[in-house]
Amino acid sequence: MLGKPSQSERLSLEEASSDPAFREIVAWIGKFLCSPHAELGRAGDVCPFAKTAVTKNAIEFFRNASVDTDSLEEDMRQHLTEFEQGDRADIYRCRIIVPTQLDDAAHAVQSVQRALKPLFVERHLMVGQFFQDCDEPGLWNPDFRPLRTPVPLLAIRNMVPTDVAFLYHDASYLRTYLDKFGSRGSSALRQFEMTREANK
Repeated sequence: MLGKPSQSERLSLEEASSDPAFREIVAWIGKFLCSPHAELGRAGDVCPFAKTAVTKNAIEFFRNASVDTDSLEEDMRQHLTEFEQGDRADIYRCRIIVPTQLDDAAHAVQSVQRALKPLFVERHLMVGQFFQDCDEPGLWNPDFRPLRTPVPLLAIRNMVPTDVAFLYHDASYLRTYLDKFGSRGSSALRQFEMTREANK
């Protein structure tokens, strides 16, 4: 069993809720992700998995002490290895990593996510970048900005069939997705393409 990543310290939900950097994230999960939003573009909560993840205590919080982008990337590779050791069928598992020692954490988060996404997708995992001014549009409303958080962070979770929307525009990612989900993935892909056409 691997130890904790060298640049990261794990926090319990109680510790995260009282920590200055993390309590904003805990509040964002509860008030934003676990609630509907007028600009979302569909019915339901912003994240359909968040409420159950909170109930199951399936979200892990880590304070990251990396001092540059390279060390953050290396630490994220260790997080990937550790995450793979857990339940790969649990769609509610999520690991949140918050770098607290970087001068430009938002830039580092973007850079590391971009560099490591191919490796994560190859392992049937998703890695997301979140920060205050993130311009990534929502899936159902291009004017919605769901990845804006109070502090910069990276999030890791298991790939799910609805991730076709995040992988559609890269042929390699899409092949990996279809290899994992088979006929279920093909159905999700057809549904996604039909929805795209209908919304044009």
